[in-house]
Amino acid sequence: MKARRLSNPHLALFVILFIVILASCASVQLIAPYDERIEKGITELQRNTTTFFVKVERQGGSDINDYKNHIEFYDHSKVATKSLFIRAGATAQNKKTEEQILLLMQKFELLEKQHKNSGLTPNTIPTLESSFDQLFRSVLTLEVAKKEPNGKKKGE
Repeated sequence: MKARRLSNPHLALFVILFIVILASCASVQLIAPYDERIEKGITELQRNTTTFFVKVERQGGSDINDYKNHIEFYDHSKVATKSLFIRAGATAQNKKTEEQILLLMQKFELLEKQHKNSGLTPNTIPTLESSFDQLFRSVLTLEVAKKEPNGKKKGE
């Protein structure tokens, strides 16, 4: 028995068109969806960090002996960043957000180490604050970009 060849060009065109339409209905998601808790968590952490820098700058810096008065800030920052890191890691295709939060965790560790070992001078505070702001902005920009252009979350 011979195999029949598709001889009708209109039928072939219809089949190709049908496959293209069917394929266009499938959605491909290359990045995790928007996460409101990450956005709110980063925003709160940014506020707390800015408050810390404003207080230290207002008091004329913070020496090694004053470090102990700021341990609560460092503890809160560690808990907050670790929680955000775990949350980001629990969502598929969220590697970029995870990486940015990991950088933020490392930045807090370096800040604490500097504060503990040599203190924070008024001259270094603007530079430190600016580098933190860049990281906060990076995480928030990515998270907000995950929203649809009309302000709705993806998938709504």
